[in-house]
Amino acid sequence: MAPSVTYNNFRGFTGTFRYFAYPSPGERLEVIAGYSQTIERTLDLHYRNQDLFGDRFHGDVELLFDRDCTVRFFGLGPESEKIDETNMTLQTTGFYGIFGVNITPQARLSLGETVESFDVLRGCVPNLPFTGDRFPDLPGVDGAVVHAQRASLSYDDRDSPSTPTRGLSARIFLEASARLLGSGSDYVKAGAEGAYLYPLFDARLVLVAHGLFEALSGEENTPFEVLPRLGGAQTLRGFSPNRFFGNGRILANLEARASVVRWRLFGADTEFQVAPFVDMGKVFQNAKQLFSDGIEVTPGIGFRGISPPNIVGHIDLGVSREGPAIYVGLDYPF
Repeated sequence: MAPSVTYNNFRGFTGTFRYFAYPSPGERLEVIAGYSQTIERTLDLHYRNQDLFGDRFHGDVELLFDRDCTVRFFGLGPESEKIDETNMTLQTTGFYGIFGVNITPQARLSLGETVESFDVLRGCVPNLPFTGDRFPDLPGVDGAVVHAQRASLSYDDRDSPSTPTRGLSARIFLEASARLLGSGSDYVKAGAEGAYLYPLFDARLVLVAHGLFEALSGEENTPFEVLPRLGGAQTLRGFSPNRFFGNGRILANLEARASVVRWRLFGADTEFQVAPFVDMGKVFQNAKQLFSDGIEVTPGIGFRGISPPNIVGHIDLGVSREGPAIYVGLDYPF
């Protein structure tokens, strides 16, 4: 359990309850509930099991309600400017389900179902204009409903799903949304992602490389909420979350996870890591922008507390051309 109480000027006091359970090495249950003085509310129920029915199948089910009043939007494309920063409350209600076949212990074929409802309301950052006023023609700014299906093929031979020190993970995926099935727009999204970990000095230093390419093709009214994006704790850590939106994105992350201290704490093996990193990426609206000059680079450093085989707590500090950003949370970024 990891409860917390936080305060800032926008949200006021926020209480958050977190419960994580690991009944077996391939099984995980997460329950997160949050309530703030102002607008924000969160309820996230997430269960995943990689070894269903005698390791033949895998499943992943999530129910989510999230209302975030500090969401920023700067415009579409790689040339969006800081001066155009706006604020909104983004409310997301969603169901996410995945069921698949374990072809081999390392290879999996998955089919996914997503049903999401988005609502955009006025935000809680007083000095920023409302996104709906500055970008009234933005698809999805008046709300949207998405019903999408996804197929993916993945390979993962890492030594641990939560605290890996070696191995390769990779996946390719295709996602489609159709009005015929109740979605608000037709689009197709496809991409590929991979990560490779190489240990040195008895895994006291682990070099990590991560890459991602994703592109979307769809109707003009495809809501911004489903567009590829960059910025935040898992992509460009020197920028604010979802700083860049586009029809596609390309990303590369390099990180060196160095173990500084290992010891027994409260009867459990624990470890402290320092992880310098550099993130590189860009969004694009078309092929010309993809191959044109200009890519965002955000160097930084991370600090991680680890209790194998499941628990990772992190603090990542990144720096971009717009200044520093800091992220605190659980799990590795990739």
